[in-house]
Amino acid sequence: MLDRLDRLESGTGGWLTAQDDRALREAAVDMTLRALRAAADPTNFVILSFLSTRATAPLAELESASGLGRLALNERVSDLVQVGLASRNIDTDQAQITAGGAALVELIQSIGEATAKRLAEALQPVTR
Repeated sequence: MLDRLDRLESGTGGWLTAQDDRALREAAVDMTLRALRAAADPTNFVILSFLSTRATAPLAELESASGLGRLALNERVSDLVQVGLASRNIDTDQAQITAGGAALVELIQSIGEATAKRLAEALQPVTR
């Protein structure tokens, strides 16, 4: 998030330093919601899940794992990079998950597991 805010600065250094706590909280919520929207997309979540299992992944491997074509994959990875969930090295044609992306994958998987457990409990026949 700090990197994204830093890129909003236009050279004087005045804009970012003039932001009060309320403005920074609003920015944090907005950035978090954008990241959640990106991660909630099923195809993007497949990409993030794949990236979460390795330190770095060549885009060719990610293309195969995701089932997307090269252009569609590049667009998806760019979207994830833009919201801070992934990073990409153009020189080596590889992508990595960020700490924020890994935390979000873990959170979503945890919620999914808890939901599956509750569903299993609710759907079990009651025996007396």
